[in-house]
Amino acid sequence: MVKGTDNLKSYVREAMLPRMKNGKYAPAMPPEGHKSHMNTLKVRPETWRRLENIYSLDYFQLEEAIIAWIDMHLPEYPLEAEDMDEDTGETLSIPCPGTDFEIMYREERKPSDLSRLAPWLDNLALMTVQRIIHLIHPASQIWSFFLSDEGDFDRTIFQHYLWTVPNYILEGLDENRRKSVEYSSVVIAFQPPWILSAQDIKEFAKCRTFPPFRESGNAFPTPLDSTHRLWAKLWDLCVRRNTPWFVLTSYNHWTFGMFSKGWTAAFISGVYEYDHHSPTITECLTFWIASAMRIAVTLRYPKVCEEPSNSQTPSTVYDAMAQCPEAALALALLDQNHPD
Repeated sequence: MVKGTDNLKSYVREAMLPRMKNGKYAPAMPPEGHKSHMNTLKVRPETWRRLENIYSLDYFQLEEAIIAWIDMHLPEYPLEAEDMDEDTGETLSIPCPGTDFEIMYREERKPSDLSRLAPWLDNLALMTVQRIIHLIHPASQIWSFFLSDEGDFDRTIFQHYLWTVPNYILEGLDENRRKSVEYSSVVIAFQPPWILSAQDIKEFAKCRTFPPFRESGNAFPTPLDSTHRLWAKLWDLCVRRNTPWFVLTSYNHWTFGMFSKGWTAAFISGVYEYDHHSPTITECLTFWIASAMRIAVTLRYPKVCEEPSNSQTPSTVYDAMAQCPEAALALALLDQNHPD
């Protein structure tokens, strides 16, 4: 029997999410290649919503960065720890069929509504990544994924987990430390696959501009289509939580993103299926949480919108891309054409 903690690096590379089948009474899925037309988020145009441009993380060689970071920072040697933490109950729970890893797996109930989807996320991807982060960064033990219950108007079709510390700890911090925690938090927003279909999330990830509140010469606000409503929903949520980091998923599909420091720009990855390999969702989510917490220091770009520097400095994914979208994008393209 091989435990995940015997070779954590190999485990995350093999830990692919199991297939999820919808429940018998779940709403019908849209035809392949079609949007669901059920994503009726109650979001409207607002003057204070500052999002303008959205940039693809493909230009920043995100997958290569994820794989390189996993290779560098996750151990191949056995840890003095079990897969499960007996004190908290958290464990490495994503199975690895066809490998030597013996991970106990109990299939969740087939979802027919959003409440039944949540355990598929919480007990597989989120718990596994939480355990990994705690193993490689013991100082993060107090951090966890918490399901938010805010009484949102859209709570039957849109909910989120938040990677953060418990409220009683957050409320006891001074303002600077509280802001630091908030800025290192991550929103994990989720919708069921019959609402957020493959085509819906692909169009979300391909969106490159967000409409202004009112177009020049128009008397009325610009209407938001379903893609823009989803972007608006995430922007509002992240601003309220004061965290630029987010993930959007239906469990079947995942995309990873963040907003710039001024909240006018966003960066978004491509769309990954639940069983994507090299990198796996486990690798992607581990890296994204580590990036938010400034554990992941991988990319090297100058801070192009600050005072010029004669040298390149190590930076996190966020530092590399959130300083100035246009210049950072151009720099990434230049870097691709001029390898070291």
